[in-house]
Amino acid sequence: MARLFLSLYITIIGAVFAIFFAIDYVSSKHYYNVEMENISKSVEAYSGLFEQIYALGGEQTMYQAMHQALKAEDLLLEKVPEPDTLNFTEIKHSGIFVKTGFGGKMTVYMRMENQQFYSVTPDKNSRRWQAEKTLGTIYMLGFFLTIAFTLGPWVYFLQRKLKILELSAIKIANGDFSTRVPEKFKHQVGGLNSAFNKMAERLEQLIASHQRLTNAVAHELRTPIFRLRCQAELLEYGTSEADHKLYIDGIEEDLSELDQLVNEMLSYAKMELNEELFSLEVHQLQSWLSAHRTILQRSCKKTLAIEIGPSLSLRFDSRLIMRALSNLVRNADTHSQQQIKISYVVAKQHCIICVEDDGLGIPENERNRVLDPFERLDDARTRDSGGHGLGLSIVRAIVQQHGGKLLISQSSLGGACVSMYIPLNIT
Repeated sequence: MARLFLSLYITIIGAVFAIFFAIDYVSSKHYYNVEMENISKSVEAYSGLFEQIYALGGEQTMYQAMHQALKAEDLLLEKVPEPDTLNFTEIKHSGIFVKTGFGGKMTVYMRMENQQFYSVTPDKNSRRWQAEKTLGTIYMLGFFLTIAFTLGPWVYFLQRKLKILELSAIKIANGDFSTRVPEKFKHQVGGLNSAFNKMAERLEQLIASHQRLTNAVAHELRTPIFRLRCQAELLEYGTSEADHKLYIDGIEEDLSELDQLVNEMLSYAKMELNEELFSLEVHQLQSWLSAHRTILQRSCKKTLAIEIGPSLSLRFDSRLIMRALSNLVRNADTHSQQQIKISYVVAKQHCIICVEDDGLGIPENERNRVLDPFERLDDARTRDSGGHGLGLSIVRAIVQQHGGKLLISQSSLGGACVSMYIPLNIT
């Protein structure tokens, strides 16, 4: 982690250096062209005066006057010893020529009336040029020191924040799914902390659910497998035809129970992982319940009453809601005495679809537990125990997939009332 941020720090500083020098190079080049243009104009303005001095006082007097005048302008004057080396066509026409040398160095060449050539360059040792150089150096160092000292603490504290996330991720990888990262402002890395905690919470729920599922499956499978083994062993001995048929029927029932258990486990696993196909459509709930009344009645042996409420347009997955209602009706049929009722009401932002029975009901302290997979009020593991304890868990998963919730309360019929809260506006 430290190496990552060190490389990040160096990369940013290097990028800033590169940008700075690019800007400095471009601006310096253009500025220096302007400066040399000014020098060229100064030399051109002095050239006429120098010609007059040459006519009055000769070459030596002119040279001294040129030297003193240009020195006042922080310029150096030098006589070109071998004029023939200056093969400049331009200088023959204008008498003044600017040449760019290596590293952007520029020199102004001047040809006088006596055909003598002189070079004029900026005096880098002059006070003016030294001051500009010093100010440029101070500016550059100040700029980079400001960037470095500003960026350094930011990188350091960001590294500390991400180090917390890294250590927490390692703890989760080692099996500590209760690990959470602080979400205070001084520890936040954007929305990463909150997203990390949501991920950790979801992982903890999934792992706990899978552990419960594995333990419960092992327990559920033990009984039918034991019965199958016993009946298979009895078939090895000589038995009457009636006993033989009884054992075969028992094996078929146990196999059907195992098949049902596997199907329910697969359905629950798909619901938990949101892998079940989910297709939302708008339905008129009143008409939809009336159309499915016969199918729901076939799910139970008791009398099923459906109270049709006001006309309501509701967006839901018809197949999944039908499956949830069928599970609730079958569950109510197991525990009711004579009557089962389906009704719906609208409260605030939800449509509440209720399935009630006139059985013994569910104690208040048990209502949350029975929603967990493989949890039943009756722990007896017989064929008549009322399923494997996955029905309500599947219903809850279906309702949660619709963005709602499942609640259990006391029914007006005396038994249990299981309510599906479906949001009126599902996106």
